[in-house]
Amino acid sequence: MTFEELYPSSSIRWFTWREVSPALDHGRLGGIALHYFRYDLRRFGLGSQAPACHILSADRPRLIAFVARFGLPEVFIQAPRRHRPDVWHFDAFGWVLERLVEAYPLPADIEDTFLG
Repeated sequence: MTFEELYPSSSIRWFTWREVSPALDHGRLGGIALHYFRYDLRRFGLGSQAPACHILSADRPRLIAFVARFGLPEVFIQAPRRHRPDVWHFDAFGWVLERLVEAYPLPADIEDTFLG
């Protein structure tokens, strides 16, 4: 069964790096927030400003089902933290992010906030 068949009403949405609060709010409502940013990922063989994404949701089973098709196993889930005690997340970068963007294309203006 596909993710869409299991969770037909899921709202999946991209957020820019500045939209942290809206992304968390979306995840708290049970949606899947794709919080895009750039990060120094040289330790993983990527660039100093490589694209990355936090995949966020308060609905842990839904989140795990969503990321499975992009190659992220459940053991990589990040538990809620003090500043977001109700939201789980996965880190996506490299080939996982490429698969995610293939399935959910980035909005055209997602990088605008990075260009001074």
